Amino acid sequence: MHDDSHKLYYNINEAAARYGFDASKLRYWESVFPMLKPEKRGGDRIYTPEDLEVLDEIVYLVEHKKHKLAAARQIMETGRSQRTKIKRAVQQLETIKRYLQDIKELMK
Repeated sequence: MHDDSHKLYYNINEAAARYGFDASKLRYWESVFPMLKPEKRGGDRIYTPEDLEVLDEIVYLVEHKKHKLAAARQIMETGRSQRTKIKRAVQQLETIKRYLQDIKELMK
């Protein structure tokens, strides 16, 4: 697999291939998960890195944790998933790190 993390957007086939799915699965998931809203340009779906983060979460809950779609949607809507909690904790730690770096700079 090559590194395409620099890309700003992905078409539906690229996004589906990332997970080993058919594009039809992603189109269906758009109807089930309201938080999955890729932009449509000229009728083509454009997935941003943020959309792929949402897909990462859906794949984790549905494919790996084996939640039914409705349960996965509810977990995502309420922010109770483990991945969401970890992401929130990392963001808080990054904020604390910046704060401590600012204090360190002031003490020089």
